[in-house]
Amino acid sequence: MTYEEREQIFSKDYLNVDDVMKLLGTDKSTAYKTIKRIRLNSKDRLGVNGKISVEDYIDFFDFDFRRFLPRPIVKEQGGEANVG
Repeated sequence: MTYEEREQIFSKDYLNVDDVMKLLGTDKSTAYKTIKRIRLNSKDRLGVNGKISVEDYIDFFDFDFRRFLPRPIVKEQGGEANVG
């Protein structure tokens, strides 16, 4: 999975089963089970079957939320944008 794909997934408010499959490299059944585990062991901010909030995902795996912030765009001399 590329950084751009991860950035696109985490730019949303929630993750669905397809997102969890991609992030964890699992099949659909395992992704659904993971979503269920996260919903049972989190605040379950959404309360919607088959979906979890990005915040619940980050909290469940105890990730540092800064890891999921977009990379800053740095302008180089000459006006060209460089993603760093």
